[in-house]
Amino acid sequence: MTGTPFPRRLALVATLALILGACADSSSPSGSTGNILTSAQANDISADVAADVDELAELSTYDVSNGVPLSAPAPAAILGAPPAVCVTVAPTPPTNSDGDAIPDSVRFTYDACVFTRGAGTVTDSLGGTIDFLDPLPNATSLGVRHVFTNFTRARINTAFPLRSFMAVHNGTREWGGNADTLGHTITGFTSVWTHPSGRTTTHTKDWVATFTATTPGSISLITPLPAGSFVLGGTGAWATANRSWSVTTSTVTPLAYDPTCTVAPRFTAGELDLVVTRGGETTFVNILFTQCGQYLVTRTTGAV
Repeated sequence: MTGTPFPRRLALVATLALILGACADSSSPSGSTGNILTSAQANDISADVAADVDELAELSTYDVSNGVPLSAPAPAAILGAPPAVCVTVAPTPPTNSDGDAIPDSVRFTYDACVFTRGAGTVTDSLGGTIDFLDPLPNATSLGVRHVFTNFTRARINTAFPLRSFMAVHNGTREWGGNADTLGHTITGFTSVWTHPSGRTTTHTKDWVATFTATTPGSISLITPLPAGSFVLGGTGAWATANRSWSVTTSTVTPLAYDPTCTVAPRFTAGELDLVVTRGGETTFVNILFTQCGQYLVTRTTGAV
């Protein structure tokens, strides 16, 4: 992980904007009112939800140096690796009343964070802030509350351009539990995505999720999430092209998380149902995860 001068970061984001804007928004509303999702919109909302679910796994770890895992593995942080040069931590040192891994309250600011992987084919840049708070500051526990403020992630994937994206996150999320299971609560969390087609979408959600480790006792606060399964559900809204839909998300079969997957979403099996409603008309979207980084989308329509 290396820091990159701010002008280069701007150039990378500008390059990504050109990639994502290469195609015009070709989706047109279905019917006279546009209340039913088009096929393109169904694919976009599925991509948003799949990425949001993958972040449940990614954010189930606390990196004591950088907040969220960057290019270095979490064990390096445990050994006392310093923060990346693009990460500012405040206050330093933070107050930690109970002495566990999570400080009472600490802010990580990401500025000009750029790093590459995949033999140089994938370039990620990060910006914005995340506040990390201990939900139980006076008792040793396994859990973190995050407050995201304009946390921006941009990815340029030259090998697979359709996997490039830009996302801006705002809102609160919290997780906690024990070495066997974790519970996630996401409240009023908004993600604005720019897709490879150039379309911009906004997903706001209130979700509750549970993760169960395949091997009991294998969950740790400061190591990567082990293999296991997610069950999630909740409500929210999804918007694009000046239209907004209400969304109910539910789990049909648990999502099998595989930490050895190198392509997101990192699920080898599992199924989600989305009920997407606007103006009394409903689109049903099914997301079936088939293997690492791959899923199938099925769209059907019907009356509420």
